Amino acid sequence: MNLRTRALIVAFASCLPSLSAGELGLLYTKQFGKAQTIAGADKYDAVDTASVGLRGGISVVDFKVVEFSFTGTYQPKAEQDLVLGGSKRGRYGVSYAALGAQLDWKLLLNLNAGVELRRETLSWDLPDAGGKDESTLTRPWARAGIGFSVPLPVVSPFIRLEVAIPLSKEDRTSTPDSIRKALAPQLQAGLYAGIRF
Repeated sequence: MNLRTRALIVAFASCLPSLSAGELGLLYTKQFGKAQTIAGADKYDAVDTASVGLRGGISVVDFKVVEFSFTGTYQPKAEQDLVLGGSKRGRYGVSYAALGAQLDWKLLLNLNAGVELRRETLSWDLPDAGGKDESTLTRPWARAGIGFSVPLPVVSPFIRLEVAIPLSKEDRTSTPDSIRKALAPQLQAGLYAGIRF
């Protein structure tokens, strides 16, 4: 066993006592899309959706004031009207699952910064033009938040306002698949509340 392998084992073993710590909460989000022009004339209005999801995290390193965690988030499907050229064409839906990592500063105000890789499912239902279809989009997102928690002996309730932006986006509108991806959210604002244990 080489020195590098031993160092990794020691580092992992030192994190094990804190793996029982974590968080669990509900995440209410509003996602904002971007209007898209199709074929130089028709324009899809921006689609904004809102829903309540679930996020959990496992603490890997906890120095009481600063904590590093791995997170998982699930946001169920939220739908909104899909409007093309001023008339409703159908419904557009967004849902996602994400895995990420975050850093929390827990002194006075709680500050949070994180990154996550989201697998977004983008769907539409166009009754007059082709029916239902969906696309998947995998892209990284960055998020930041501010909030506060109540440090109690067993669990600590917390609440946080956060914003998130994708680190990549699709702007082509040449196919139905690319249109669905171009209409995907470009900004997310949310309220996250739960408990740390």
